[in-house]
Amino acid sequence: MPRGKNTAPEVVYDIMASWAVTNNVNETAKQLHIAESTVRKIVKANKDKPEFAKLCEEKRNDFSKNAGRIISKALNRLETDIDNHDKDIPVNHLMTVIGVLYDKIALTEGRSTQNTEVTFKLPEGFDEYAG
Repeated sequence: MPRGKNTAPEVVYDIMASWAVTNNVNETAKQLHIAESTVRKIVKANKDKPEFAKLCEEKRNDFSKNAGRIISKALNRLETDIDNHDKDIPVNHLMTVIGVLYDKIALTEGRSTQNTEVTFKLPEGFDEYAG
């Protein structure tokens, strides 16, 4: 953007829509071929406005829906490949796609993506009942 010029409303919308998805000024600047300083200034000026909060929520929901659809397809493909003993797509690749998208959905919904460890302590003598 040239210095001193106002940014068109459509460009502001594009910047905020991209930032809503990436939450990253650098990535938004690269995607839209706009100076990082311009993106940073526009994000700072607009990120707390209600209309852009709503836009962010819509973009997160869109991402969650699309990622959920892709996870479903990957799981179906995995099941089909296992049933047919196909080796077109390595299982580890499908599992990576599923895991990454699952984590991204959790992040967009504000849930934790950390692994949780659970420990069970069995009562003394429990092995006597195990048969």
